[in-house]
Amino acid sequence: MVKKGERNSKLESRPRTVVTTDGEVDDMNSVIRFLLYSNEVNLEGIVLTSSMYHYAGNEKKGVKPYRWTGTRWLMNIIDAYEEAYPNLIKHADGYPEPSYIRKVTKIGNISEAGEMDTVTEGSEFLKDLFLSNDNRDLYVQTWGGTNTTARSLKSIEEEYEGTKDWESIKKTVSDKLVIYIILNQDESYSSYIAEYWPDIRIINDQSNFWHFAYAWKLHADEVNRKLQGGWNYEHIKNGHGRLLDLYALMGDGNFIEGEHPEEQRGSEEYLKNNPHYDRYDFISEGDSPSFFYLINNGLRSMEDPSYGGWGGRFGAVNEKLYKNTVLDFDIYTNRYEAEYSLMRWFDDIQSDFAARADWVVAHDYKDANHHPTLTVKEGLDLEVERGEEVTLHAIGSDPDGDSLTYSWWRYFEADTYEDSKAPPLIVEQKLEGGMQLGLHRRLNRGEVTNSIALSGSDTDTVTLTIPKDAKTGDTIHLIAEVKDDGIHELKRYQRVILTVR
Repeated sequence: MVKKGERNSKLESRPRTVVTTDGEVDDMNSVIRFLLYSNEVNLEGIVLTSSMYHYAGNEKKGVKPYRWTGTRWLMNIIDAYEEAYPNLIKHADGYPEPSYIRKVTKIGNISEAGEMDTVTEGSEFLKDLFLSNDNRDLYVQTWGGTNTTARSLKSIEEEYEGTKDWESIKKTVSDKLVIYIILNQDESYSSYIAEYWPDIRIINDQSNFWHFAYAWKLHADEVNRKLQGGWNYEHIKNGHGRLLDLYALMGDGNFIEGEHPEEQRGSEEYLKNNPHYDRYDFISEGDSPSFFYLINNGLRSMEDPSYGGWGGRFGAVNEKLYKNTVLDFDIYTNRYEAEYSLMRWFDDIQSDFAARADWVVAHDYKDANHHPTLTVKEGLDLEVERGEEVTLHAIGSDPDGDSLTYSWWRYFEADTYEDSKAPPLIVEQKLEGGMQLGLHRRLNRGEVTNSIALSGSDTDTVTLTIPKDAKTGDTIHLIAEVKDDGIHELKRYQRVILTVR
């Protein structure tokens, strides 16, 4: 076993990101959660935009508002974050000051779905950000339409096309941007960005997000246990300050200004008309996977979208475009599903959220739980031989002095050793109403899901033997987990990638 070269230091720093949002109730929930994770990123801005589902209207053009929730909601959430800020900074470093967040919050193209003709404050803000001298990757989270992003790129094109600097500027901007799109919520990506800026990297979640959104009730109960009303009320809603008071749950009394009556999910009427929901049940955070992807929790998903992590796992359509084309094996349904690459993390995601909700109201560090740390003694990128016995040691610590337990498992769907790869028999699954819920296939008779035995998988030391039929260049992905015994049993991970020489 030989340790490979160190990982790119660029991936060790907090990623730069800007959020674009259309203001649906699930966007509001995502903003609240995102602010609790804003210490994990370099927040460059928040820009309000439109989508096919929400727009402000244009009186001059005779376009009426459609499900438009206004702009004040965003500042209301930032105001509530300001109340939480003095406590948050006691529990973790890196939270941005509320005044800074207000400064970088802008209004973009909001009048119509896909409208990108108008130069707006938000589009100019993005333009300046895209043209800045900071050439580190910039993740553009797209929770609504891409139209404000498209307008900013169009402004760059109009200013520089035909000049001697155009090709250099276009390449620099393209190399910098990673656009994480939740659905395609207007036509501006396909009609403009994809055609005129084809070298921008795109992660396009077309289906998995629904499973942390309005389709969550379709899951097995084992996946959903921390999306239920009782858990949400106890750990998120009740007694967690104004910021979490604003977090919308089923039947909680929240009224969303501008939303259709039938979409007022906080109302008694909604609960009456939708009896499959209980009070305080999860509503939706369909946009949150775009920032889950950015959290450096040890899963290394930003190194390659096909690795998988809290934001899901993606397959390469080409070297610039990733989509929901890969399958993980759902242990509860006994089938391969694209969505399980996201669903498998729900308990961990929700426990982590609950801990941060406690930070909002915990005045002293000792009054809340905090994440353990984890390293692997041998390193994270190792070269191995066929037939070699490999032993790895996990080393954890906990800032609260909590007891720690360890586990190791093979993320066999993400690695390239061919003992268990699912044949390309893929069935498209849909719901009535046109929601594409991903790809799935049943486990074939006799099919192996994981043939590599792990000895000591529930300890801090694991041993395995590299298969003799492994090919040169094959990878085996091992996930080490450490969990504390604090109130929310927080986890940290490390992904070890073994490459066959």
